[in-house]
Amino acid sequence: MDLTEIPAVLDWMGRDNALQRQWSPLASRPIRQADPLTRLWGFRTDGVRAAASLARRNGRRLKVVRYVHAPEREAGAQFEELELVARSRHYLVQDELCLDVGRPMLLEYRSGLRAARRLLRGGFADGLLAPTYEHLSPNIAEYERLLRDLYAHGYFVALAESETGR
Repeated sequence: MDLTEIPAVLDWMGRDNALQRQWSPLASRPIRQADPLTRLWGFRTDGVRAAASLARRNGRRLKVVRYVHAPEREAGAQFEELELVARSRHYLVQDELCLDVGRPMLLEYRSGLRAARRLLRGGFADGLLAPTYEHLSPNIAEYERLLRDLYAHGYFVALAESETGR
C-alpha cells in the first residue's frame, strides 16, 4: 500500500492517525474500560433492592447501622445527615453510632467498622448506611471487596450520596 491509498486529509495529524490505524494491530489499541464506580453502584443497589424485597415479604422495614469515617468535629453533622437519609428512605436506625476517626486505614484495623459488622452479625441491622463510599474506603478495589463480603453474608450497603453522584 502506498500513500495514495490513505484517505485524503487536510492536515498532518489526520494523515498520521490514518497511518497509525492502518499499521497498528487491534490489540495495541487501548480498550475503553467501563467506569468501576458505575458497576459498583449497580451491584450495591441490587443488594439494597434484594434486602428491601425480603424485608417486605417478611412484613418489616429495613434496619441500618450508621457508619462514618471522619474527623471527630465533623462526625455529629454526618450522623445527623444519615439520620435524615434513613428516615427519608423509611429505614429503622440502630441507636449505636459507629465512628472511625483519623487517617484512612485498612478495613481490618477500623474499630468503628468492626462494631458495625458485629451489629450486623448480631441481627440488630440488615445493612450499613454511610455518607459516601469514600467513608468506607477511597480505594475502589477495597471498597468492592467490602461490598462483596457484606453481600455474601446477606447484608447491604446504603449510601447517602451514590458513587456516581446520581
